[in-house]
Amino acid sequence: MTIRRFFAPALCLLFGLYCISWSIVASSSFTQIRAGSAFLGVLLLLLALVYLRIILPQEQRENHAP
Repeated sequence: MTIRRFFAPALCLLFGLYCISWSIVASSSFTQIRAGSAFLGVLLLLLALVYLRIILPQEQRENHAP
């Protein structure tokens, strides 16, 4: 059950890192495509960070509160 809790942020991290690495490696692509990929990658990494640092601790506190 705890594995499902970390599946979404792990998936966001993987796709975010993939987008950022693709934007760095694909130097022959258009600048707009590279910038869009980097932007999408950063957004996905921020989404995973917000979930892991803010939402998940709040859920754990609510589940363990009497």
